[in-house]
Order: sequence, then structure tokens, then C-alpha cells
Amino acid sequence: MKQIYPGNPYRYLRLCAWGGPAMLLGTILFWGVLGQNIPPYSGALDARAFADQYISHIYSIRAGMICTLAITPLYFLWGLAITKVMEKVERDNNILSQLQLWGAGFTTVVFYVACAVWLASTYRPETYSPETLQTLYDLGWIAFDMPYALTTMQMVAIGVCFLSDRRPVPLVPKWVCWLSIWAGFSFFLEVMMPWFRSGPFARSGTLNYWIEFSAFFVFMAAVSAYIVAAVARLEREHANAAATTSGLKPVTANAGA
Repeated sequence: MKQIYPGNPYRYLRLCAWGGPAMLLGTILFWGVLGQNIPPYSGALDARAFADQYISHIYSIRAGMICTLAITPLYFLWGLAITKVMEKVERDNNILSQLQLWGAGFTTVVFYVACAVWLASTYRPETYSPETLQTLYDLGWIAFDMPYALTTMQMVAIGVCFLSDRRPVPLVPKWVCWLSIWAGFSFFLEVMMPWFRSGPFARSGTLNYWIEFSAFFVFMAAVSAYIVAAVARLEREHANAAATTSGLKPVTANAGA
């Protein structure tokens, strides 16, 4: 039977940590599949061709954006869990954990703004000209891609912080740290997106869509796996410390899982 110790600083943290995997799966399903964003519509389409394709999937896109907006707070909950784990690694100050938390918060806002614009474009599409509909879609993508530096701030802070972990077995392995830093800096390619409607730098291109978004999803999956494991490990360490102090039986890995 699992022993419960008073004053557990990790209460609810595991639930927040699972927000990352849930947000990742939900984003792929709702934003990507239902929202018709795998891949997005090409910027090279003329307004009429775009409108014809967009309106033919209007109900799917509307449902996708509604669901994405509903699950978006999960990203911030995930960021909060990462911050609490990062605080156990930081020594001199909490600058990196706070940068990560603010980056997660701002990224959450970016999701809200962009998806709200795309949802608005589906509200009464029959009253919009093809040019207006295309402009709303473009606006959503610019609002989604161009604040990339906010997410880069989060990702680099994660990598730098966990690289400084001095535990014999780090909470997050170094390869995940370097992946986080590399993926974060790779987002700077997004500065090219407004200049191109087709090709690798376009919003649906090889670099600025397939590579960038794949890197982000792999980052989320890797960090999520190790943050969930880190929370369970920190819970065990806290319980064992409490047990040692009070003379109770230490908690094993299975008991803390």
C-alpha cells in the first residue's frame, strides 16, 4: 500500500505533467487532422482556389479549432510542471525556470490567438469574399508562426537548465537538452516565412513546416516522457526523505509509480 506523507510539494504536479502528452495528441488530432493543417493550405493558391478548398472542409476546420481552443490550457499546465522540476535543478537563482514558464504562457496565448482567427474565418464563410477568407487564413498563420521566439525562449531555457543537473543520473538526459536547444533555435527559420508563398521556406514548405513542426512535436514527446518520470522520481525522493526523518519505511520505485 502506498504511504502518503504530509506536506507533499508535488501534489497535482503529475496531473500537470500529463498535460504535455495530452496536448501533443490533441494538437495532432484537432489542430492537424480536423483543422486541415497537415499540411496547411499553400500560400501559392489564388484566392478563388483557396476558398473553394477551404469551404469544402469548413465544418471539419471549425470543429478542429473549437477543440484545439478547449485543450490549449494543457500546454500551460505542462509548462508549470516543467518549471517545478527545473526548480529542483537550479542552484543560484530561478531565472531559467521562470523564462520557461513565461515562454509556455506566451505560447499558450499564441495558440489562442491563431486558432481564434481561424475559427472566426469559419463562422460565416458564405459572407466573405475569397480574398477576405484567404486574408484571415494568412493572418492566423502569421500570428501562429511569427511569435516563434517566445517558444524558443521556453525550449532553450529547458535545455540549458537541465544540462546543469549534477545528479549521477540526471532528471532529463543530455540528448533531450540538446534536442530542446537545437529545436528552439531552428525556429529562427520562420523569419523567412512571410517572404515566400511556395518552396521550403513557405508555411507549408519542407523547412518551415515539415522539419520545424516535426522537431517541435518530437521535443514535446521527449520532454514530456522525462518530465513525467522526473515527477515520479522526485515524489519518491521526497517520500523517502520524509520516511527517514520519521522512521517509516522508505518508498520503493514501484510504490511511487
